[in-house]
Amino acid sequence: MTEPNDNRSNANRWTPDLLIQGFKELVTALLGVMVVLYTLLLAGTALSYAGDATKMSNAKDILLLVLGLAGVVIGYYFGRVPADARATQAGEQADQANAQAAEVSARAGAAADQVDEMMGRAGRGAVLEGAAGRGAEGQAKDDTDDLRRLRDTLRALSRS
Repeated sequence: MTEPNDNRSNANRWTPDLLIQGFKELVTALLGVMVVLYTLLLAGTALSYAGDATKMSNAKDILLLVLGLAGVVIGYYFGRVPADARATQAGEQADQANAQAAEVSARAGAAADQVDEMMGRAGRGAVLEGAAGRGAEGQAKDDTDDLRRLRDTLRALSRS
């Protein structure tokens, strides 16, 4: 007896899009094999006409047309495999890039939070130092402005 999770995973594997794609692949493969086999059959027939110039000329003309179709079929399949591999690789690279972007965004958000915390501490320190002397107040304000600009930059980075 199968578990319900197994049924769901099997159902997810064969979505209607995958079924249609599989059907297309099957039909394309059957047509390709038929064209190549027919070409080989015609080539064998053309070889049997080697002594008769009229039949050989007619077979050659037909074979020229069919060889073009066979070349297209073979070219399609040999060109498709590397293209599919490149598409898969590109998809994996895109996934990695998205993960890295999310990580950078999270780190920028965390850094912005740390800057907020530092600004809060700097503000409290400025109040205490302001009571002691006026020179420290100007420096604390500059530091707070620098932290505010850094925080805004990090927030923008985390949103992008």
